[in-house]
Order: sequence, then C-alpha cells, then structure tokens
Amino acid sequence: MIMVRVDNNIRERAYNWIAPKAHILRNMQDDDRHIAFVDSDTDEIKGCLLFSDYDGNNIFVHLALDDPKVCKKGNITLMFDYAFNQCKCNRMTATCVNGYNRVERLLAGVGFKKEGVVRESVNVKGKWVDAAVYGILKGECRWV
Repeated sequence: MIMVRVDNNIRERAYNWIAPKAHILRNMQDDDRHIAFVDSDTDEIKGCLLFSDYDGNNIFVHLALDDPKVCKKGNITLMFDYAFNQCKCNRMTATCVNGYNRVERLLAGVGFKKEGVVRESVNVKGKWVDAAVYGILKGECRWV
C-alpha cells in the first residue's frame, strides 16, 4: 500500500531520492516542500513531488515515480491542491527532458500544456540536453 508523507522526518531522504531522478543539481533549499509516496510495508519511497521556487504567483513542481500505483486520482489532486489552494499560486511550472515521452504524456494527461523548449539546460549523466517546459494555470486545472 502506498502512504503519503509530508513530514520533516522524511524531507531530506525524499530530496535525496528525487534530485538525481529529476536532474536537480542544486542543494535542498529551506523553502522546498515535498510530497513523498512511500510503501507502507518497506518504507521505500516509490514517488515524490518536490515544490520549489515559489514566488507568490508560480511554483515549480519536480516529479519522479518508480511505481505506477502512485498515479492515483487522489495523489494527483494533492499536487494541485497544494499549489493552487494552499500556496494560492496562479500557475505551476514543470520541466522534463525534452522527448521523454513517459513524463511528457503524464504532464499533458493531467492538464499541463507544453510551453516550449529550453536548449541544453538539463544535465543528464554529464551531458547537457534540452528541457521541455510545461505550465498549467489555476483556471485550467480540473483537479481543484
């Protein structure tokens, strides 16, 4: 069974789990927030959402999933509820490796729109590759 954790006891472990998977090169920041999806039997992280760079209007979301069971309606709603209702954002931004179809389909499937490509901006195994930029506005979101 997958359990949702947002407590500070898993904060650093969640960041260390998601950072390499989401190609995050910077250190964890004090204002980073996470939603970790953990196997209740093994305490193993199966997925994570990291929210960063909140500026009052926009928040960035980074996501990584190792288990498709994490992609449940309630868990998707948590992501949008946090950004749009709790943080009062007007938009969310997500990036991924351009052409990584699995993530691009997931983002588009929950309502994000592809807004462009930033060339050679993501470091994957020592090579700079293009990033796709996705965004969603609160008024477009069907989840909250």
